[in-house]
Amino acid sequence: MKVFERAIRRANIPIAMSKGFNPHPKLSIPIALSVGIAGKDEVLELELPESMPPEILAERLGRQLPKGIHILSGEAMPCSPRSSVCDVLYEVVFKDPGLPTTERISEFLQQSSIIVNRTKDGYSKPFDIRPSIQEITVTPNGLILSIKMESEGMARPEEVIHSLCGNEKKGLFEITRIKVNLSSSA
Repeated sequence: MKVFERAIRRANIPIAMSKGFNPHPKLSIPIALSVGIAGKDEVLELELPESMPPEILAERLGRQLPKGIHILSGEAMPCSPRSSVCDVLYEVVFKDPGLPTTERISEFLQQSSIIVNRTKDGYSKPFDIRPSIQEITVTPNGLILSIKMESEGMARPEEVIHSLCGNEKKGLFEITRIKVNLSSSA
């Protein structure tokens, strides 16, 4: 967030500020990227006090970003509450052969519930990841996971892989978030 705040300031882009004693720019990333997961197509929402063509905004902001961070596209959104995450696509690349078979994936997706234990503050709590798993597609060297946001939460890609392959695959794959799909809450 600090990288984008600084880039916006250097690009001299007028941005809406929050009210109160310590105002800050109105910008957000709708879903945090987990530690150890790369992101290819992330979403940044920012509120401008006046309209600006998305291509000009993207070009001005892009010139101020550090190497490795690029603006792929810009889009004007209606003045409404911020968008919410609808679903997310992850690419999983396995470092060793032995991908899950199509039959194993089909059996996995036919289960009505897949319970994992999540630990927070020293307490373990069961969580059913099955409702948020939309689709698993086999690629030549891995999988594409389509995971949707549910009211109770969202399955984590590593939970899906560990449940599908077992914990013996721990650390033998790389995960990249390749797409975040938003739905407007208006």
